[in-house]
Amino acid sequence: MDILKLINFQMVLAQVVCFFLVLLLLRHFLWKPVFSVLEERRAKVKADLKAVEDAKQEVLKLKNDYAASLAKIDETAQQKMRDIERQSEMRSKELKDKARLEADAIIEDSRKEIRFEMSKAKEALRNDVVNMVITVTERMIQEKLTFDSDKKIIESMLTEMDVADARSDSR
Repeated sequence: MDILKLINFQMVLAQVVCFFLVLLLLRHFLWKPVFSVLEERRAKVKADLKAVEDAKQEVLKLKNDYAASLAKIDETAQQKMRDIERQSEMRSKELKDKARLEADAIIEDSRKEIRFEMSKAKEALRNDVVNMVITVTERMIQEKLTFDSDKKIIESMLTEMDVADARSDSR
């Protein structure tokens, strides 16, 4: 009990009252402003985090839109390349067909020209043969008709014809 005598109850009571008084003053003047600042700070951080999350969502949306646009551009470019290839193939086929038609026309013209030249050559040969027969017949009639003389006349005519052919070939 000696300890109880050492304790001054008035002093303890004054200290308890002062403690609660300081506690009320701190609560009213310090804690409310501090807690309101802390609450404002928490609300600001929460709003900033929401803004960051919204920005992330917007960036993700823009990224997806960008990827879709790139895919669409690639698809469009590939389609245009296919169209160009198809057009070039069609143009190439048209040019080949046109060249083939022109070649066929040239071949046909050449064949006509060859036929014409052959008919001219046949006509010339016929005229030469007719003239030769007439000439041989004239000479045979003019000379005495014997086998040896006829043979000589024909051989000389063939020689003359070979010389004439050689001249016409060299032209």
